Amino acid sequence: MSNLTFQQQRYLSYAVRWLIALILIFFSIFPVLWILSSSLNPANTLASASLIPQNIGLDNYRQLFTTPETPFLTWIWNSIKISSITTVLSVTITTLAAFAFSRFRFTGRINMLKAILLIQVFPGLLAMIAIFTLMTQFESIIPMFGLDTHAGLILVYLGGAMGVNIWLMKGFFDTIPRAIDESGMVEGASHWQIFSQLILPLMQPILIVVAILT
Repeated sequence: MSNLTFQQQRYLSYAVRWLIALILIFFSIFPVLWILSSSLNPANTLASASLIPQNIGLDNYRQLFTTPETPFLTWIWNSIKISSITTVLSVTITTLAAFAFSRFRFTGRINMLKAILLIQVFPGLLAMIAIFTLMTQFESIIPMFGLDTHAGLILVYLGGAMGVNIWLMKGFFDTIPRAIDESGMVEGASHWQIFSQLILPLMQPILIVVAILT
C-alpha cells in the first residue's frame, strides 16, 4: 500500500467499497430473485427450482388471479385498507397523546406513562386470550368491532402499536424547546394553534418513523 500513489490508493479504496456494496446487494436481492424465479417455474415445489428456470410459464400467476378459492386482489385490497387506516389513526392519536404528555402537567401523568411502559414489557403473545375474550364481548355489544371484522382488527393493531409510539413521540416532543410554545402564547395563539402551526411542522421525521413502525 505504501508503494501506491495517493490516486491509486483512492481508486483502490473506492473499488473495495463498491465490491462490498455489490456483495451486500447481491445477498439482499438473491431471495427476491429466487422467489420470482420459483413463481415462473411450472413445478409445484421450491426444492427443485433453480435460479433460471428451464420452462418459464405464467400458470402460477394465472391460477393466483383467476381461482375463486384464492381471491388475491381482495386480500391485497384488505391489507392496504387496514394498514392505511391503522397508520393514519395511530399517527394521529399518538401525536395528540404525546403532545399532551410532553407539554401539559395533570394528575396521573407520570403513572400513566409508567403504565404504558410497563404494558410494553410483556410480549403480545400473553395478551392473545385476553384480546380474544375482549373482542368476543365487543361483538355482542358493537358488532362492527367484533371478531372477523376489519374494524376489530384495526382496533387490535392500534392497541398494540400506540404504546411504543407514544414514548417515541413524547421523547421527540421533549427535544423541541418550550420557547417555541411561549412565543406562540405571547402572540395570543391557543394550544391547538401552537401544536398545529408551530410544533407539528417540526415533527416530520418522527411522524415518518411512527408511520413506518405502525
